Amino acid sequence: MKRAICSISLSAILIAAGSSLSAQSLKSLMRLPFNVIENKWEANRTGDGQDLNYYNNDYCDYYVFREQDNSYNLSPGKNTIISLKRGETTDMPFKNLSSYIPFRGRFPKKFNAALPYALPVKNGEKTAWKTDQRERFKTLNFFMHKGDTVYATRGGTACLTNNDRQVLVYHPDHTFAAYLMLEERFVLPGENVQTGEPIGVAGLSGVSVSFFFLDENKFESGRATGYPYSHFVPVFRTSEGDLKLEEKKLYKAVTDDALIMQEMSKREQKRYLKAKK
Repeated sequence: MKRAICSISLSAILIAAGSSLSAQSLKSLMRLPFNVIENKWEANRTGDGQDLNYYNNDYCDYYVFREQDNSYNLSPGKNTIISLKRGETTDMPFKNLSSYIPFRGRFPKKFNAALPYALPVKNGEKTAWKTDQRERFKTLNFFMHKGDTVYATRGGTACLTNNDRQVLVYHPDHTFAAYLMLEERFVLPGENVQTGEPIGVAGLSGVSVSFFFLDENKFESGRATGYPYSHFVPVFRTSEGDLKLEEKKLYKAVTDDALIMQEMSKREQKRYLKAKK
């Protein structure tokens, strides 16, 4: 009887662990939050016409494909697509109801594959990565002990996620970094994240990070022809220089001021250096 009870308990633990991993997966993170994009015709400010407004309720950009119409890039908040004066007519398709498909992000125009990223560990510490076999698309699983602090590999804005133990950061060049398998997160959606800033706590299997962007080459006539994102392995700053890291090899992290400030404006750089004094 005891052996049967142990078997049942072990099965329950494995099922629970599998459910936890599934909930923290990249696939779950990529699901869009409910009602993240809304659209409606509304009276304009002057009251002499109507505007077609799209509301982006997330903190990152979205690309929206509309059937029988143009596609649009939506910034966070209110986006006015068209304005019509009272009595004005148009034969443009967007005047009528149309189905639409939103995609998180927008197509990068200046993607720099050589831009250095920070390792997700504390400055001066060592880590290595291996391919996370649990994920379908390229994801880097970094060696860390459970409870270790996870640091942002690059600055940006935290987006909405469906799991409060995941962090999705939207970078200035329209790329993303998804931090998975966290035990706890420190960053809330909408907050600005700085390179090297603590963003959470590593889980039992360290932290897994996937870097990706919405790929224009995967669209035809505005419509996605399959999975719309491309995943990549960035260059990281280490004690050996800025490198494409070999898998399963230890490297020492270097998160210096130059790396932290590389995408800051001059005003932000001055503020950052002043805060350090």
